[in-house]
Amino acid sequence: MNAGQLHRLARVLREIAQAATANQGERPVAASTVAIVEDVTDHPRSPITRIAQRTGLAQSLVSRTVERLQAHGVLTVEHDPADGRRTLVSVDPRTRRLDFSERAERPIADAIRQLTGVSGTRQLRVEAALEVLGEELLDRARQPDSPAPASDAGRGG
Repeated sequence: MNAGQLHRLARVLREIAQAATANQGERPVAASTVAIVEDVTDHPRSPITRIAQRTGLAQSLVSRTVERLQAHGVLTVEHDPADGRRTLVSVDPRTRRLDFSERAERPIADAIRQLTGVSGTRQLRVEAALEVLGEELLDRARQPDSPAPASDAGRGG
């Protein structure tokens, strides 16, 4: 797999995730919006610059999205008492009470089938491969400073 294929795969995976978590008739939420809300949920009272760094999104996009989500009551914004020029972002307590875990726990099989046309044995292989990728990459991605295991050294990627 090369970088271009990885970007295409990432797009397909985002579409599957959006389809699996959307309620009937809902418009899909932009991947950048999801990334920002997830980051702020994990890191309350974060300055915009840190959110942009952690998500890899442009600071201007983060600022606009935070402003929009604040207007919708999803996020709250306060000035940093230590530096009045900085804005600290958190999830609005009213939003935090909503239980999004039900959406996160939904199975992805139907979304895979609908968006890719893959079914049967091929679909089971895709689901198993995603499980392996999740086990191998998600924990490490959350801890970017953790070194790769010694057995991975020299494998080139």
